[in-house]
Amino acid sequence: MTDKRKAILKSALLLFTERGFHGTPTSLIAREAGVATGTLFHYFGTKENLISDLYLEIKREAGKVMSEGTDTGDDTTSGLRRIASNYVSWGIRNPAKIKFMEQFCLSPFVPDETREEGVSNFLFLAGLFEKGITSGEIKPLPVELAIKMAAEFLNGVISYIIRQGPCCDANEIFELAYPVLEDGLRKR
Repeated sequence: MTDKRKAILKSALLLFTERGFHGTPTSLIAREAGVATGTLFHYFGTKENLISDLYLEIKREAGKVMSEGTDTGDDTTSGLRRIASNYVSWGIRNPAKIKFMEQFCLSPFVPDETREEGVSNFLFLAGLFEKGITSGEIKPLPVELAIKMAAEFLNGVISYIIRQGPCCDANEIFELAYPVLEDGLRKR
């Protein structure tokens, strides 16, 4: 990825999360990125394309980070714990990316094809949930619903940790919160 493209994406992320879609003109994104507006359009074509590309970049990054250290041989419980821990750690380091995903996950500015491509970065997670449901470790929920519930829960944990500030022990909060999620998913 070129430095100019990276700068545009970085500026867009910060501005979209601060000002929203309509409050962020492309001229401001270009200015903050230190490029001409024409350069922005060279890389992205339209503001909507910029949103879609940023959305996919973040989804790819999140999917990659979440899957680190997991293995297809992991049991469901340890696999989900590792994925959740990876996600929370990443989210704490990237609050603007979490906010962007929350803002634009249902946005009309993200086309359905882009949303579907974004979801493809989490197929490993769907597979782990399916494995857990089949084995009887997880309640027989629709996989998409189980993932959505877990993501919303973990976003709440991330938000709480960030609001507490740097004196907060993120690992301690995760260790307190994660069993609540696990208990909610576990088939009794």
